[in-house]
Amino acid sequence: MSAAVQRALGAAGPGRAPTPALVLGPARSGRSALLFRAALGGPRALFLAPRALQRLPGARRGESDARGLQCIQFLYPPSLRELLRLLASLHQSLPGPPALLLLDGLEQYLAGCPGPQAAARLSALLVDTASYFTGRLGADPQGSATCCQLIASMQVSGETEVEDYLCILQRYFPAQCWLCPDSAPALGQEDCGGDRTFRARLSQPGAADQEWKLGFGLDGEMRVSPVPWGHAEDLGAASDTDRAAGAEK
Repeated sequence: MSAAVQRALGAAGPGRAPTPALVLGPARSGRSALLFRAALGGPRALFLAPRALQRLPGARRGESDARGLQCIQFLYPPSLRELLRLLASLHQSLPGPPALLLLDGLEQYLAGCPGPQAAARLSALLVDTASYFTGRLGADPQGSATCCQLIASMQVSGETEVEDYLCILQRYFPAQCWLCPDSAPALGQEDCGGDRTFRARLSQPGAADQEWKLGFGLDGEMRVSPVPWGHAEDLGAASDTDRAAGAEK
């Protein structure tokens, strides 16, 4: 995982156990692009989604990304039932354990959940799968423990029934990265490539909330920088609004 994405998601450093992370935000808030950039930066990743990607979000044109794509395996279970079946059989079907387990479009799978228990079962199975891969990865040549990081994305708007499960998900995904499109010129869109800029707030246990500005330039390059002092309250208010919308549902 690249250093920029690692900062945005609060990924654990070498020798530290990773915290499952949930990327949350409304439509067109950069969730898929953030997951895809995480996959490109890692040694080996498994990318799950309910349907095949029409394009590669956040991808750049270049030899480095072409090499990165070779380290990503894409699988598209179309329904909750197929996803559960796939997760239960990954230990037999994959040629080797991935260092990243990414699930995009979690809200589409939750739409097929018959109730909170099914949402909890899916979350627990995702966490157990990542833990199993961690055990398979063992140690790197330098003797440091290698872990499988679990990151999922979910669209939230405060208007869908699947957000009733948000409080359940947060038990299994202690780290949450809240995203929202940034339309404020004061945050300096031009220094992020002038194309797409987002604000992010990372909350995780045992650490103060961190606020970031994410930029995806016209070349697909991702840039991460702290929110300038004085804009933190604006980002905090936006994130708190998203949290309240999810909690009310």
